[in-house]
Amino acid sequence: MKYSLTIVIPAYNEAGSIQQVLEDMMHTVLYEGLQVIVVNDGSKDQTLQLLQAFQKSNPSFPLRVISHRLNRGYGGALKSGIYQAKTEFVVTMDADGQHRMEDLPKLYETLIHENADMCIGNRNFKGSTFSRNLIKKLVLYFVKQSTGIQVNDLNSGMKMYRTPIVQSLLRYTPNGMPFSDTIVLLHHQFRYKIVEREIEIKDRETGTSTINYKTAIHTIVEVANIIMNFFPFKFFLYIALFLFIVAAVWGVPLVLAGQGLSTGTSFLLLAGLILFFFGILLENVVRSRFENYTYLQEES
Repeated sequence: MKYSLTIVIPAYNEAGSIQQVLEDMMHTVLYEGLQVIVVNDGSKDQTLQLLQAFQKSNPSFPLRVISHRLNRGYGGALKSGIYQAKTEFVVTMDADGQHRMEDLPKLYETLIHENADMCIGNRNFKGSTFSRNLIKKLVLYFVKQSTGIQVNDLNSGMKMYRTPIVQSLLRYTPNGMPFSDTIVLLHHQFRYKIVEREIEIKDRETGTSTINYKTAIHTIVEVANIIMNFFPFKFFLYIALFLFIVAAVWGVPLVLAGQGLSTGTSFLLLAGLILFFFGILLENVVRSRFENYTYLQEES
């Protein structure tokens, strides 16, 4: 079966694995007619040289190499690659060799069968440490409660998209690691259908992951920022409710004792009300932007 599909791989200092990744996909790419774009994101090792050597020694392999002179980040690399995709579908894979080509047909079949716009390769928290999984679960819980989205692997590096749709959303995405979470939230916000399919993860054989605790903190901040910008009412509602609860715990005993409302209690109540109505105002602004986006998509 021939796919109208481009594989986009961001690579930063992946000299130890990138050649093996390309060799592993050689048969599938040639047989299925896939396109491959590898984005060298300002690597300081031999990643670019290895990619160029691979192209020279395998002229029939449909590989395009995009090279950033400076590191732009995980999201920046993915955006460069996705923007250049010309096929109907595009799938992202990591350069560390953890993703399997055998899972591509599963994602494709699920996306087509469910008539979806994005299919996430669900890792079921495999291939990561306990601490990272804990952070992922906390972020996932926070996002689910705030947005109502029903997915189980927000930041999987293996996702399949309908190319025109994902390209239209890239303008809203960050250049860093939070791209993975943000692109899912954007599909959800603009009412595109998201599905998941379980995939297997191979152990990383070479190199070291660039994901660390700073990345996790950055991800949490980015997710909070996206929720505030796309789901502001819920974001400010939770803060307002917290202030109301604190005001009640602080002020009710004083009122019952006949001392009236204290200055602190009054301040908390006023702040809660301001945030509540501010959230409503921002929600209307976001809905207006969403409606304008939907209208433009329908017109095009």
